[in-house]
Amino acid sequence: MRIGDLVRNTRAVWDNPHVPGGPYPAGSVGVVVDVRPDTMNNPPLVNYVDIMLSVEGEKVYCGNYTQGHFEVIV
Repeated sequence: MRIGDLVRNTRAVWDNPHVPGGPYPAGSVGVVVDVRPDTMNNPPLVNYVDIMLSVEGEKVYCGNYTQGHFEVIV
């Protein structure tokens, strides 16, 4: 998964925990805006991603999710 990839969430997600909202249903489409490696485990087990989803025409920022919550569609 790379910045700019078009993705779909594979399960319900919430937006940034500092700005409550959601859950947003699986199947929403968005774009990857950041990818960060796991710094808690050695070796790294996962990457963390920030996604800008489009839900019913509204922008929804979902931050600090493991990339397994999303699948790349393009």
